[in-house]
Amino acid sequence: MSTHKNLIRLKAATQEYDWGKSGSASLAAQLGKNAIGHGFQIDENKSYAEIWMGTHPNGPAYLFDDPSTSLLSLISSDPTFYLGETLRKWPSTVHIPYLFKVLSIKKALPLQAHPDKGLAEQLQLKDPSNFVDPNHKPEIAVAIGDPLKTTDAGTEGDIHVGDEDTAFTGFVGFRPLEDIKVFLQKVPELAHAIGDAMLVASFTQHPSTDTLKQVYGTLLRRGVEARDEVASAISKLEQRIKKGGSLGVPEGDELARLVLKVNAQYPGDAGVLATTFFMNFAKLKKGEGIYIGADEVHAYLEGDIIECMAISDNVVNAAFDAPESLASQVKTFVEMLTYTARPVSHWALPREAYSHSREGRTSKYDPPMEEFVVLGTMLNSKSAKEERLGAVNGPTIGIVTKGKARITVSRGHEQLELDEGGVVFIPPGNDIHVELLEGRGAEGAGEVWWSCFGV
Repeated sequence: MSTHKNLIRLKAATQEYDWGKSGSASLAAQLGKNAIGHGFQIDENKSYAEIWMGTHPNGPAYLFDDPSTSLLSLISSDPTFYLGETLRKWPSTVHIPYLFKVLSIKKALPLQAHPDKGLAEQLQLKDPSNFVDPNHKPEIAVAIGDPLKTTDAGTEGDIHVGDEDTAFTGFVGFRPLEDIKVFLQKVPELAHAIGDAMLVASFTQHPSTDTLKQVYGTLLRRGVEARDEVASAISKLEQRIKKGGSLGVPEGDELARLVLKVNAQYPGDAGVLATTFFMNFAKLKKGEGIYIGADEVHAYLEGDIIECMAISDNVVNAAFDAPESLASQVKTFVEMLTYTARPVSHWALPREAYSHSREGRTSKYDPPMEEFVVLGTMLNSKSAKEERLGAVNGPTIGIVTKGKARITVSRGHEQLELDEGGVVFIPPGNDIHVELLEGRGAEGAGEVWWSCFGV
């Protein structure tokens, strides 16, 4: 008879980056008391950006009740039991195939893209200190926070951009080519920042992904090599907007607010133009998601999200960072991008009914990749206190983000009571019963988010 546990509380990892929300304003910090535990104290002067839940070496999870033992070492003691179908799919590794996160964002992340597997292998061989794994990193993001209009006050670039119920904003993929063409024709400061009238004319006369790559690459390189000239163009645009000047383009008012907001965060950075006028601006309501494939350009801007990705920490940046850091990355960045230019809806990830949900209170976010599916269980203490989830064939990680819940698994009938921030690991083959013990707010809300393989 197996003596293995089937419900294991985890000690997650936190990551502090400058773009994270500060102190107790950060959801990552708020959840940290129970996600990290063991004396975790919020420092109001620190930026708490992320909670990591997985086995990646840059932020591995440990057993909450035995913090000297990593989740990876537990899995290594019996990979078949703890990984199930995952081990048959990827027999050369005992890592969980995904990295599950909570992000709490107050200002734009670096303008970035994550390499595909082939490029990741090359980058690790060339620069193993910065690229610690050879894997690709497609990812999803799901908005889980309150509307930004109620939370914007006091944040950097304190200008609200979005609708009344927008809970997350970010720049995702390239806009349609015709949109970019109009901006290059109507916003002279943009063309001045690029600094090559013939190249701009070549794009506006015959828009294509090839000329987009040339124009975009020129702007980003000048953001490093001719930063003062780019900053001067941005400053002139900013002053024109502040004096009431119209951009004279569709959605011009929103674009103007974006210029002011992002430039307040990263003054004079080429990314101000590279995001606002070239990339789609995604506005997600709570519960809406997006999918970012490998080699796709993106820069999240604001809000609290669940994020999940193939297990990797590889990233190439091109703006919203120090020029000396970007100088070695821009060439790779420009070459690696797909230059997919579509409306923002192209990156939307639908929320679907989950077939293993017995009570119908769990939604599924299923990206076009093999490594994971993300689930969101929504409960309330008035009329929806319980959920039952059927077993899956791979490992599951869950985090309580709202309320207090009792989680019970079918094997051994093990159970844990978890407050907000509590994180669990569940081996394959377990039915899961979730019972809301305490809800939050007027609706008595409870939320648990899961990532799993083998659905």
